[in-house]
Amino acid sequence: MLKLMKYDLKSKRERILAIFVIMLLVQAGIWFTNSSMGSELITLHILTYAGFGFALLLFAFFSYFRYLRSYARRLLPVPTVQSVLSPLLLFWVLLLAVVAIAAIHFGLYVLVYSTDILPANFWTVVSWSVLNLLWTAGFELILLMFALTLAASLRVKGTVWIAIAVFMVVENGLSLLEKQFWGSYISALDDVFRFEVFDPSTVSSGLRLYGTPTEFFWPFLFEAVIGAVLVYVISLLIQKRIEN
Repeated sequence: MLKLMKYDLKSKRERILAIFVIMLLVQAGIWFTNSSMGSELITLHILTYAGFGFALLLFAFFSYFRYLRSYARRLLPVPTVQSVLSPLLLFWVLLLAVVAIAAIHFGLYVLVYSTDILPANFWTVVSWSVLNLLWTAGFELILLMFALTLAASLRVKGTVWIAIAVFMVVENGLSLLEKQFWGSYISALDDVFRFEVFDPSTVSSGLRLYGTPTEFFWPFLFEAVIGAVLVYVISLLIQKRIEN
């Protein structure tokens, strides 16, 4: 699987490099056009990194789409499940690279400006948000891959619309189940960096997460099982497609 990931990384390195160069130029432009440190500037940087993370999600999805359409690629002498997991693993690696760049970026801010504006539990909140982001983005990619694979296996017109419908049904169905049983669900991109900010003079921590790791344990375990089942089903559908 690592060999497949390295092959994908090597074959797409120019496009990946272009994405990261553009991201760095945009972030540098935002920094130089804002003279002072503030919550608005940090929010703008976070939104920019999130936008490029979403671009990487689309990049991974369309890479998998090309894999489904490539008959020669599907005939490689490797287990089908490795071909399914390869784009997911590559996506996680690239997303971790974005997180690492963001961490270095913030470290530069700490050196240039001050950490006085940071709440006491800032790093705890950020660490949980990053872990939540990695899982949520990966799980969303699995859902997209499943929807596309199922639609492509039907061999009928309107594959794109079928894939969209399947994704929406599965996504909302899982969310409904998790809310029904546990009252919350972890895979919600709008909740990844969701927290409440308090006046440090009234609340010592300054930040409060929307939900806690303990509250999200069972939804996470449920989604992990669902993700493994979907990867297995995707592998079966691809294998059936090859045999036919």
